[in-house]
Amino acid sequence: MKRKRKSIAYPTKVGNKDEHIEQMGPVITDLPKFICQIILLKLPTCSILICKCVCKTWRVLISDPEFAKMHFAQAEAYPMVRPWGPTRVSRTLYLVEPEDDFSLAIKDKDYLSDCDYGSLKFDKCHFRMNLAKYKLPLRDAEKVMNNDDNVNLMRNRKHGTKRMPCIKIRPNDHKYNVVNSCNGFLCLSEPIFNDPVVVCNPVTGEFMHLPEASKQENQKVTIHCGIGFSPKANRYKVVRIFDHGSPHPITMAEVHTLGSSSWKLIGSCPCSSYNQLAFPTYIEGALYWFYYDPLKYVILSFDLDSENFQSLPPLPFQREQYRNVSMGVLGNCLCVCDAHGIHINLWVLKNHGAKRSWRRKISIETDHSGFDGERWPSGLYKPMKYCKDGGLLMFNYRTNALIYHHPKTHRFIYLKLRGIKSKFSAISHVPSFISLKDILVGDDVNILNINSRCAQMKLLGETRALFLEEEIADLASDFFTSESSDED
Repeated sequence: MKRKRKSIAYPTKVGNKDEHIEQMGPVITDLPKFICQIILLKLPTCSILICKCVCKTWRVLISDPEFAKMHFAQAEAYPMVRPWGPTRVSRTLYLVEPEDDFSLAIKDKDYLSDCDYGSLKFDKCHFRMNLAKYKLPLRDAEKVMNNDDNVNLMRNRKHGTKRMPCIKIRPNDHKYNVVNSCNGFLCLSEPIFNDPVVVCNPVTGEFMHLPEASKQENQKVTIHCGIGFSPKANRYKVVRIFDHGSPHPITMAEVHTLGSSSWKLIGSCPCSSYNQLAFPTYIEGALYWFYYDPLKYVILSFDLDSENFQSLPPLPFQREQYRNVSMGVLGNCLCVCDAHGIHINLWVLKNHGAKRSWRRKISIETDHSGFDGERWPSGLYKPMKYCKDGGLLMFNYRTNALIYHHPKTHRFIYLKLRGIKSKFSAISHVPSFISLKDILVGDDVNILNINSRCAQMKLLGETRALFLEEEIADLASDFFTSESSDED
């Protein structure tokens, strides 16, 4: 038999708890409120959310609407990527943020000292990015929770099963499309007809269902939509474009103001029912859609203050078979990226008083290889962000990679998405702590939270980690092969 160790009793110190705390010295929560705000505002969004869980003092400070406004006033847009596939239900979003204020600052002398003449090191490029994970709601969370198989999974976990239960659900029943982003809020649509049904803030986890729209349209035609902000009315609005009537339908539009209980019919829309609107983009009180006309490219503009469609000057290039065109926001301007042949041109819409015109901002010649034999991938490029050092961050859909390019050099850096075998979609998103409750018109709106019981369950593929990996195209054998297979 093993001998028991003799326990030694130590005398208990009795004293005042507050006196003991005072002896420990000051703590960070003793700092003035404005000092704490300045410190927290310098952190990435994911780090602020972690600080929210540290103590009650910080939780109250970060949850304060005043802090949310201060954060949004200095917030920047970053790429937000999402695994995508016809057979995949992905409710996970990844915001690509720098680790600190210097992570996107690549100095010319540093770049040349470590990256020139065939060197493969990027130690001094300061290109350090984090992937912050956020979740979207499921379309029918109650149905998932009440499913017998899922109930058994949760019951088994409560009785000692350590592994997080993974569930498999039907894409058409539970997935959402991410339509566009506006001031930290996302417009989500159902996947079959693209009908807008939810607005959410992935940072706060809040979401709301939109009221049911009119049923006068042709139910077999795709609907186009987007969320935007009206500066004059100080209200957020969702625009919905659909076809009405048959056999010769007319394209109509209606608007919903968040917090109201109905949709307002605007009238006809200046585009054909055969036009497929793409890249819904919000900037400075207007929503834009890009579409292909039989002979040219056209941009549709909707002013959210006047609730009218407006015309834009024609794009400075013609439609061609092998031209890849996308649209986004760059430097607080509407931007069109045109990739054709050996050129990638970025055009921005400039205001000259009452007159607007397109100006070529950046032109990249892709036939210039780097010192290491790097090659520009072909396909569709979407502009994501101007960096503080003057560089450009884009997303290439063919390779599932973020690509950084500086106009003063012909070099570029690949940041390949690794860890999940899937196609990816990407939008430019400004993270925000502003609550949905603070932007609504009325009080009779049910605000839900993504962090419900259903969030405890993992969908198939959600247990895998996504990460960014710097790559040289000439060295990565599978770089030009898209990892497009969905996970089972």
